[in-house]
Parts: sequence; C-alpha cells; structure tokens
Amino acid sequence: MAIEQAIAPPAEVRSSADAVAHGWHRWVPWLLIVIAALIGLVASLNVWVKRQALNTDNWTNASSELLADPEIRSAISVYLVNQLYENVDVGQALQERLPPAAKPLGPPLAAALEPALVRTTDQLLGRPKVQALWENANRRAHELLIAVVDGKRGVLESTDGNVVLNLRPLLEQLVAETGLGGRVLERLPPDAGQIVVMKGNQLDVARRSVKVIRVVSYLLVFLVLGLFALAVYLARGRRRTVLMGAGASLLVVGLIVLVVRRLAGNYIVDALAGNPDATRPVSHAWVIGTELLRNVGINVVIYGALTIFAAWIAGPSRPATALRRYAAPTMRERPVLVYGIVAVLLLVLLLSGPTDAQRVLPLLGVFALAFVGTEILRRQTEREFPPGLAAPGT
Repeated sequence: MAIEQAIAPPAEVRSSADAVAHGWHRWVPWLLIVIAALIGLVASLNVWVKRQALNTDNWTNASSELLADPEIRSAISVYLVNQLYENVDVGQALQERLPPAAKPLGPPLAAALEPALVRTTDQLLGRPKVQALWENANRRAHELLIAVVDGKRGVLESTDGNVVLNLRPLLEQLVAETGLGGRVLERLPPDAGQIVVMKGNQLDVARRSVKVIRVVSYLLVFLVLGLFALAVYLARGRRRTVLMGAGASLLVVGLIVLVVRRLAGNYIVDALAGNPDATRPVSHAWVIGTELLRNVGINVVIYGALTIFAAWIAGPSRPATALRRYAAPTMRERPVLVYGIVAVLLLVLLLSGPTDAQRVLPLLGVFALAFVGTEILRRQTEREFPPGLAAPGT
C-alpha cells in the first residue's frame, strides 16, 4: 500500500494531464496513428517490390526455388518439350535417321516419344549443371531489365527491344541429352525458348515506376516512424495508451499484408491458370515469389507485438508493476547488463526470424528505438522504486 501511494501521481498532476487531453490533443495523436498505419501498409508492399523485383540476387534465388519445386519443374519440362515440337518437325528429323524401310515410323514415333521426353527433361532439370544454366538465364534476364530501367541503351538489340528469359541453353542441353541429333538443334530458330518478361512498349512505365519505388522506399518507413513518434509526443498524459495504439496499428497492418498475400494469390491463380493442370504450378510459383512479402508481414506483426509489450510493461497493471519492481535493482545498478540483454534479444530476433537483414538503415532505426525505450523504462523504474523500496518481494 505504501509503495502504491509512493508511485501514484499527485491529484493536481492527474487533473493537469486530463486537461491537456481535451481539444485537439485528444484526437490528433489518433489521427496520426491512422495515417501512419495507412502509409505503413503502402510501405510494406513497396519494400516487397523493391526487395523482390529490383534485387538481382533475390530474383535469382527465387528462380532457383521455383526450379526446385516438383510442380513447377514439371511445368517447365512440358514447356521445353513443347518448344522443341513447335519449332522443329521431330517426326521428320527421326525419319532422316531411320533406315528406308522404317522411315514411315518417324511421325508416330515422335508422338510416342513426347511423354518420355517430358520425363527425361524433368530429370535433366534436377541436375546441378542444368540448374546452373537456369540460374544464369534468370540472372541475365534480370540484369538486362535493371540495366534498361536504369537508362542504358542498346542492350536489347538482339531481342527486338524486349526483356526475355532465354531458355535456349536448356533446349540445347535437352537435344544433346536425348540424342535427337545436331540437325534438330540446327533447325531451332533463334527465339526458341525465349520467354518475354517485359515488352519494349512497357519499359517506359517500368522506368518511372522503379524511380518512384526507389525514392520512397526508405522515406515511407521513416515517415511512419516519425508519425508514430509525433503522436506519442503530442499525447501528453496518455502517451502509454497512444504507444499501445501504435503497436496495435502495426499488428493490424502486418495481418492485412498476410491476408492480402493469401487473397491476391487465390485471385491470381484463378486468373492465370487456364486449365486445372496449371493451377498447382501457378499456386506454388506465387507462394515462392511472395515469400519476402510474407516475411514483411511477419516482421510488422512482430514489431507491433513488441511495441504493445513495451507499452504494457510500463503500465500500471499488477504484473507489469511486479516485473519493474523485480528488475529495479538490475536496472539501477547494472545498466550495461540491461542493454546487453536487449542487444542479444534483438540479435536473436534478427538471426532466427524472417527479418530482412539487408535493410540496414531501417533495422538501425528499430534498434535505436529499442534502446531509447529501454532507457525510458529504466528511468521510470528508478523513480518508482528507489533503493529502499526496490527489493524483490517487498
């Protein structure tokens, strides 16, 4: 009872805080939190686009995961064999290699070989050498895309101004492994196995979009943090409540990102899968391609939960007060240990969770806020529990 009386604010302080909460001070902080949450949602999607679509290493890694998926590898096998049959008369090529009496068997033999070629191609795509060809093709396509959107000229002359994923090396490997002969390879047109990633008439829009994404990438993140900080600053007398509201808004934004990923995936799969056989490959491709978006959503949920916890542990509830009372001696006498524990917890979160360690500046901002919050909590605990009152169990 004596402790509660010691830490309770005087009546005149409470009445002053209540007076400040009237007028615009009451609703402006919450308006700022709503605005910050909306911007945070846009920032989350922007981060995903930048990290996934504009980073060559992430693009290439995702392509490797695509080829490692059995459903997608099977679809790519069908595509490569179809490219072979669409661009070369395989029946005629077989006729040329058969003895005169067996030449009429060329076309039916080609039709019978097609399913076997698909299975052979699937096995071929599982080999490290062929997977390296796939990765190189994806890396080259992305490097060309970034070069074009960065304003470089003349890099797409051989593809009529289009950005393409060139899978011809895989077709050549398929012909070589199946023993169809060099004549089949000679009959393949130059554009066989080329998948158009972006047409030339779309590149101007891509350039403008990339510029916007790059400019606002960090700006939006720091704008969200700044709006949250301003909301807490303006909420005199209710800062802990507003801080908890900021954490709750982050939690909601993260959950919205995860829900949008799921619903958008269902829509895109239904729109792109023209037949039931394509549903599973498209679905798997969406899951792999949006893994970074999933990580962004989980990160925001974690940051929101930690913000709520920070507001709760500084609050008047009995469990929070008991924790502060228990930690008071360490907070006061061994602050270096306290900061060390916070640093270790942040590193564990960074290494074990889905946090994107490549976004250095935002992570430094999060770490700085964590240490500032720890210092505020430490000073609050010192005021509440001076040496004579801080012993655990008193």
